[in-house]
Amino acid sequence: MSQASPSRRPGDTGATLYVLAIIGLIVAILGLGGAYAVGAWLDAAREKPADPALAATHIITIGAQHYMVPAALISDPIQRRDGFADRLDMALVLPLAADGALTPVDITIMPRGRARTSANLLDNVYLHQFAHAQLQGPPGLVGKPLGHDAGTSGETVWYDPLSATPFVAKCATPIAMGTPQKTCIRTVQLSDRNTAVFAFEPAVLYNWRAFDGAVEGWLAGLRK
Repeated sequence: MSQASPSRRPGDTGATLYVLAIIGLIVAILGLGGAYAVGAWLDAAREKPADPALAATHIITIGAQHYMVPAALISDPIQRRDGFADRLDMALVLPLAADGALTPVDITIMPRGRARTSANLLDNVYLHQFAHAQLQGPPGLVGKPLGHDAGTSGETVWYDPLSATPFVAKCATPIAMGTPQKTCIRTVQLSDRNTAVFAFEPAVLYNWRAFDGAVEGWLAGLRK
């Protein structure tokens, strides 16, 4: 006949509950400590001082024009210094996407005469390279593919045919269709007589009428 197991005494039950309560308290404390540590780390990351090199502002002179430029906008770290320069590369964000949304636009500013403007190229180069086809695209612009000469295959020139000083941009076929890429180039003479080369996504062409005004308005805040 098997022997019955002894019944658990009230003292044993109380001790077990006490131990479980202590373990639960320790787990809760550890959890609060972990949450506090994560919160403290996030706060420290937010309060981490900005890189002094990017927080600086530089006065850069191109041609006869002084530009006061935040270092964070200057693409090439070597250009983050004061003084005269042959070029200034900046990464801007302008309201030229659909419905005025912001979109990245790269700009290189050089002294006048360092690059031919897109309008000049339209009259003297592109017109002689146009293929017979005409593409549909942004309202108000004509799209003409360039002939399959060396270096121009797959490129399209978009221009305003009704203006004496037309908007002109040359766009290459994106490497990966559907992926935002700065495949359009436009070169203009700025109001300060310097030359600027812009690189932007093709979608910006739909806001082509606002392009020059947005650029000049933005650069006005940098000119000194």
